[in-house]
Amino acid sequence: MKKFLRYGVIILVLAVPLLSFAAEFKAGDQVSTGKSENILNDLYMAGGSVISAGNIKGDLITAGGNIIISGDIDEDLIVGGGNINILSNVGDDVRAGGGTVVLSGEVKGDVLLGGGQITISGPGVGGDVAVAGGVVNLNAPVEGDVFIAGGNVYINSSIKGDVKIEAEKVTLGSNAVIAGNLTYKAKEEMTKEVGATVAGMVDFKLIEKRAVSPKMFMAIFSAVLLWKFLTLLACALVVGLALRRFNKEIIAIAVRRPWFEMGRGIVVMILVPIISVLLFVTLVGIPFGILGLLGFAIMMIFPSIMAPIIIGSVVYKYFSKKEVEISWKTILLGVFIFMLLGLVPIIGNLAQMLLVFLTLGSMVALKLQIVKEWR
Repeated sequence: MKKFLRYGVIILVLAVPLLSFAAEFKAGDQVSTGKSENILNDLYMAGGSVISAGNIKGDLITAGGNIIISGDIDEDLIVGGGNINILSNVGDDVRAGGGTVVLSGEVKGDVLLGGGQITISGPGVGGDVAVAGGVVNLNAPVEGDVFIAGGNVYINSSIKGDVKIEAEKVTLGSNAVIAGNLTYKAKEEMTKEVGATVAGMVDFKLIEKRAVSPKMFMAIFSAVLLWKFLTLLACALVVGLALRRFNKEIIAIAVRRPWFEMGRGIVVMILVPIISVLLFVTLVGIPFGILGLLGFAIMMIFPSIMAPIIIGSVVYKYFSKKEVEISWKTILLGVFIFMLLGLVPIIGNLAQMLLVFLTLGSMVALKLQIVKEWR
């Protein structure tokens, strides 16, 4: 891709791996690949700690808390997590979102990053760069154009294309060489260190108010969307694959009586917090009230992770005409559909809520069934 799409369509891009079923998957609390490993296909990794040191011939899609990627990747890299450190040389594009993102390997394609603190260094980027972050440091040469939306922006490298910035503060370091035009919005004129040069036109607009411009809003929205997608995908992969038998039973219940279980989920969601609060009236009931509220908090989170697993398996079964399956393919499909629904105002959000209620009702039904068997 020569001209980089800076905004939108992130979810659609992330869905492309669905078209390829030749892939390897690793999930768990701590997942890794060794330096000697050679992955011939696409690789999906999800876990609390992710370390990828092997060489990957296809794409790498990963999500987790702490992520270190050092092995070379021939095609795309898509990553979301808390702390991300990318040391790899990447043959195509890099898309990453996290709290702290450090990119120090060579990227031959485009780069899209979102996060709190972002640093780009190393050999350089062969395509365009689009970044949204609180603190952005660009220390690597860029062959294409650069777009940055952030708080404090520091550029200290050569850029052959145009540069567009919207930030509170902009600084050009002594090694900054911009061959194209520089267009920027900031609260004050940029700081230009000795040696910094801009060959093209410089266009500065003063930001008088803190109102977020449409471009900055879309950059931040895209980064948040990427983060949400990868986080939900990581959680769904761990829960779906670790509790595969449990999930299949929940799917069976949901498919058998969808409207009934949806109603059960709504009732449970309403009654649990009410009963928990009422238990605080008596001293004896306080511990049970606390447990009830904790259970309610879990009910708000867990069904949201389970819902994409259910919808992905059901949709996959419908189109493939096969038995119910829970795999990385169905989970990825389900997360994509669930996130896509969230982008549709009112109707999509309502559909998400109903899916969560259906999941909750099915989970409660399974628990009641287990209790009956114990008796």
